[in-house]
Amino acid sequence: MQNQLQRIMSPSRARILAIAGILAYVACFQWMYVNYLYPFWDYFGFDYNPPGTSYILLAWLLSVVPSFWMPIQLARPSQLAYWVLYITVFIPSMFVPLYAGFSSPREILNLMTALFAGFAVAGFSYLVPLYSFRYAGMPRRWFWKGFLCLAAVLTMWMGVVFRHHAQIVSFQDIYDVRNAANDVAEGSQVNYAFMLLTGAINPFLMGYGLFCKRTGLFLAGAAGQLLVYAVGGTKGSILSIFFIAAIALLFKAGRTASTLRITFSALALLAFSCLSYVWSGYDPGPLHTIVLFVILMRTLSIGGLVTAQYFAFFQHNPLTYYSHVKGMNWFLTYPYQYPIGEEIGLTYAGTTDLDATAHFWSTDGIGGLGLPGILVVSALCAAVFWALDSASQRHDPRLAALVTTYAAYNISNISLFTSLFSGGLALLIVLLYLMPPAGRADSVRAAKRKNSRSTTFHARGKDVLNEVRTC
Repeated sequence: MQNQLQRIMSPSRARILAIAGILAYVACFQWMYVNYLYPFWDYFGFDYNPPGTSYILLAWLLSVVPSFWMPIQLARPSQLAYWVLYITVFIPSMFVPLYAGFSSPREILNLMTALFAGFAVAGFSYLVPLYSFRYAGMPRRWFWKGFLCLAAVLTMWMGVVFRHHAQIVSFQDIYDVRNAANDVAEGSQVNYAFMLLTGAINPFLMGYGLFCKRTGLFLAGAAGQLLVYAVGGTKGSILSIFFIAAIALLFKAGRTASTLRITFSALALLAFSCLSYVWSGYDPGPLHTIVLFVILMRTLSIGGLVTAQYFAFFQHNPLTYYSHVKGMNWFLTYPYQYPIGEEIGLTYAGTTDLDATAHFWSTDGIGGLGLPGILVVSALCAAVFWALDSASQRHDPRLAALVTTYAAYNISNISLFTSLFSGGLALLIVLLYLMPPAGRADSVRAAKRKNSRSTTFHARGKDVLNEVRTC
């Protein structure tokens, strides 16, 4: 069946489908902006200022052209992050700044050109051969003992600090939880445990558990994300459970044209959300409103809005020259009173309570060096992609992509430096390098388990390490 699928889905046909899918996605996105974002969220910044036909045609052209080179088959794990950036950041950044009107169309033209060049630079890593690291070899049991000890220490640290402040609340009340968490965590440095658990440890457990069909590991990671939500009120920790599970379902059918399935899944999500909005008579109910907010505004569009805001802000305010990066501020003077996200929130929303964190092209690129910074940080992103792919080349790319799925989400929402260190991407790269690959004996045992429920394992202890032995 897999061979038949490969013959039917030739590279040229897959490429044509990818281009058609992106064309449909861009059309739906433009309709959604005019008919949903502008009427519902204009006060948030999604204004509607038609820039002229020539600029819209250019936005279409720059949005679609990358589909001619985007990877169709998942050969490297970072290609998942590259597709996420394309759909949630790059395409919105071609349209939202033009419509929002924070800058003139001529100025936005320079922004669009720089982003297009930066996106191409980020994909340049796939032309560079991977580095073959020397691997000394680590017993599987040692790796998982060390991993689980690290997870237990970080969880206990967070649990002790927030032992009297954990509560499950609705999305409408999460800001109260966040404010309380900031007060409790002050001076404890527990944010390191908080972010590493959210961005690396728990997603690693969930991705590994889903790929290796180890329900216990997936549930452990999901429970960890639920604990993070209870103490910190982060929507991303809850949404990551569904995001990772959804990506796992897309990979389930095999590797062939897996990124093509991502394209059409994003198209289906956008199209059905728009259709549901039309079917509601353009007047969604309370629950429907929340769903549309999470999908259409928060996930698929906010990346374009922060691009427009950061570009307009740093046209008239000092650049940071990377003094916003911890470590660099030891040598450079940071020119603002608040972190960049809060400065943007203060400028466009009138309050520092809105922390307008943004993807690395805005935070590290535009904020750091202006438009040239987009090219600089894109080259750094290409280097990070290359390091991730090199460290994980001994593993199935679907496994490596699954355990870094939340990192792909992070990289499209926060600074690249924050994603690497505080967000846990660097830790994930180290874990993928250290994790022993599945050997032949493991594959044989896995095949026997799949074909016969009566297969038993040799006794290797009764602890949780049995959950990971056969993958």
